[in-house]
Amino acid sequence: MKKTIALLAAGLLAVIVLAKTTNVSSYVGTMWSKAKDAAKEQVPTEFDMDRINHEIAGLDEKVKDMIRPVAQHKVAVDALRRQIAQDEVKLSDQKKVLLDATTAVKNAKKGEELVYGGKKYTADQVKARIALDFESFKRFESTITAQRSLLESREKTLRAAEDQLQSFMAKKEEFRLQLAQLRAEHEVNKVAAVGTSVEIDTTPLASISQSLNELRERIDRQRTELEYRNGILAVNGLKLDQPQQNAAVDLDAIQAHLEHGPAAKTTSTASNK
Repeated sequence: MKKTIALLAAGLLAVIVLAKTTNVSSYVGTMWSKAKDAAKEQVPTEFDMDRINHEIAGLDEKVKDMIRPVAQHKVAVDALRRQIAQDEVKLSDQKKVLLDATTAVKNAKKGEELVYGGKKYTADQVKARIALDFESFKRFESTITAQRSLLESREKTLRAAEDQLQSFMAKKEEFRLQLAQLRAEHEVNKVAAVGTSVEIDTTPLASISQSLNELRERIDRQRTELEYRNGILAVNGLKLDQPQQNAAVDLDAIQAHLEHGPAAKTTSTASNK
């Protein structure tokens, strides 16, 4: 048992020493990275594009998941905004009632009855009611102030969420357009690759061209043989079987041209005339 433990410890120590002295981990990491890159290069481009397209399509579900809480938050913000507007109307009405009542109490004559809340009261009774209702008014006023602060905070949160949602959707559309562009470029590359790899066999064309040349030579040979047979072989444009007319030859002009050049030829011609 002790011997086994000693052997295991020695082996572990050897591995540690080997790793430190030879950078085994670095080699392993480099090999793994190269293997991954090589494997990735083996994946067909169309498959990779389909994979990315599937991932982009999967973003639709994420967009739905993002829209739901944003929509709920917006509904809550709108409801709070409406509630505050209604409460502000009520607060304004209460404020008017209290101001009118306060003015009435101040201007009331001794023993005069005042109407407050649809009922008749003495000035002192109305004054006491004003004190109670004013406390309620202040609490209501504080509540509305707190609601306004809450509304402002929720509106900021809503705007941030909407911005994130818009940014996410814009990025998704950007990815879709990029993939479409890459698909188009890949199609161009495929066409270019086909154009450079296709080899057209021109042997039939060369064979036909040679056959036409041979046929042309054959016909020319047959025509020449016929001309020989018929005795009308033309030499330098003259047919040998026909009498030739003697062309007028101006020997003086020829001599003058040879001795003195073209100008002398013209002078000689003029003098001969």
